[in-house]
Amino acid sequence: MRLLPSALTLPLLVYLYRPMLRFFPSMNKDRYARRVVAAANDYFNNKFRAVPFAERMLFLPYCLRPRACPTVIDKQEGMQCPADCDIPCKLGETRALAMKLGYRDARIVVSGRIHRQEGMLRSRDFLLRQIELLRPRAVIGCLCTNDLCQKYLHPDNLSPDGTLGKHGLKVIPHIVLLTSPNCRQSTVDWQSLTETIAARPAGST
Repeated sequence: MRLLPSALTLPLLVYLYRPMLRFFPSMNKDRYARRVVAAANDYFNNKFRAVPFAERMLFLPYCLRPRACPTVIDKQEGMQCPADCDIPCKLGETRALAMKLGYRDARIVVSGRIHRQEGMLRSRDFLLRQIELLRPRAVIGCLCTNDLCQKYLHPDNLSPDGTLGKHGLKVIPHIVLLTSPNCRQSTVDWQSLTETIAARPAGST
């Protein structure tokens, strides 16, 4: 049962995260992050749905690619799906769905730490760069709770108008978390992700 509205729960959880870590270093960060995401998605839900597809971006993690994926990497645009690839791939299908709906873009984010030799930015810097270049009003982020906690769960990234406020890049977020705390051998609820991508304002057709 929700004790407080998300407008109060969200900032409270975000501001308390690092103090809680200091006092309770063994706390379950995965569970905490999922509570933050639930509050954020509830708080921003109506605003997110009101943003047209043409003003949304989708960011997917390349860790969801199939094992046989050729993993062609472009340092400017992230992982690319070769036109002649015939490997069944929910990642590519989901990206294609967003583009078919008219999304401003859908990027598959690559680990800059692992693929430094290809000239990739660190994943957070890559995401910020894409938002800066393409200026979406809303963003769907699909990631693990480890990444969320390490890179985004900070008060400077939160404002009533959206996230990433410190950087002057306020976007309305919706977050779909991977099933595991980290990317390795993780998956996602593809149906939930697809429904989020296709979400429209209540009552619209």
